[in-house]
Amino acid sequence: MTTKSRLALLSTLAATPAFAAPFLAIGDNAELFLTARTEARYEDNLTFASGDVGNPTIDDTIFEFVPGVELTFGKSSLTKGSLVFFERFTAYSDNSDLNETLANFIAKSTYEGAKLRLGLNASFKEQFQNNRDLAGTGAALIRSDDYAAGGNAEVSVTEKSKVGVGVQYDATDYIDGSAVLVDRETYTVPVNYYFAVQPKLDLSLGVQYRVTQVDVSNGDYEDVYVNVGARGEFTPKLLGSFSLGYNSRTGDASNSDNDGLGLQAGLTYVYTLKTQFTLDASNDFSTGASGGGQEKSSLILGARSKIAEDLSAFASVGYEKTDFANVDREDTFISARVGLSYILNQYVSFDASYSHYDNASDGASGNADFDANIVSLSANLRY
Repeated sequence: MTTKSRLALLSTLAATPAFAAPFLAIGDNAELFLTARTEARYEDNLTFASGDVGNPTIDDTIFEFVPGVELTFGKSSLTKGSLVFFERFTAYSDNSDLNETLANFIAKSTYEGAKLRLGLNASFKEQFQNNRDLAGTGAALIRSDDYAAGGNAEVSVTEKSKVGVGVQYDATDYIDGSAVLVDRETYTVPVNYYFAVQPKLDLSLGVQYRVTQVDVSNGDYEDVYVNVGARGEFTPKLLGSFSLGYNSRTGDASNSDNDGLGLQAGLTYVYTLKTQFTLDASNDFSTGASGGGQEKSSLILGARSKIAEDLSAFASVGYEKTDFANVDREDTFISARVGLSYILNQYVSFDASYSHYDNASDGASGNADFDANIVSLSANLRY
């Protein structure tokens, strides 16, 4: 089975209808779809509060309506892509002051030639959600705008070798004006060399340079990740990619330099034609909402299985450890999620899920421990 056909097999396990007839066909290569999602969910800890005296938890039932449009193009050509826009209308039953309308725009395009592959992406997302960095501080939901844009190219230089290069821009602007939150911009430039050791398996040698500019004095960081790795089909049932190497961080502030192991991995195991397992792992530096440096290690295990032609189940469990630089705080975050997806027809699907979060923190400046539970029911339309 080829890599492309295997990836197509994995996509059939997703619950959202993928082959709905378009609302409007534009020529031979473009289609316009109307999309909508309605969701009702209950959250027992909206702000990730500890529940202690002075930091009580807030629970509520939230209703969301998310209408949108999706334009896809290039289904019969080497250049393919999509433009997606949707608006999130969020209403809280008891805390109506948290009601929001949030816009989202996502664009992506790819070109796949015989010796050249190109990719472009851009997005804008309005967010209004809690932040684990500020757990225990009594902070309410945080309003922010997230921007992203980037591109990558991969070219064949010999029959067995390829060179890839990319550039990615990410930015977060906080809207509420709180002094504890600082805006930041990140520029990432990865360069990789790939060598085919099998028809569907490449070894890689790479370096990634990243600059994070934080809107605070002496808050900028430079990261360099030198790595080796592999991508493709490791066995007939195991595919994905990973890299392992040396990660170093240099910061403008005193005592902000750091180094250590770097890791990025995303693997999928096709257990049967109806069941797949996933593993995502990373160890990397990051920058928190308050501008401070962090080192994060994470591991997420997931599973999805088709119970019937129109019904599938999914589950995941995650572990994340965050070391806060220059702060006496280390957090251990555990997450778990289970759910069901049901496809009514090519246009409509339904999802039900339960999520549990647990954060254990040894921070000396405040109690950032919390538990949170979310129960969600949603209906999805794509026409």
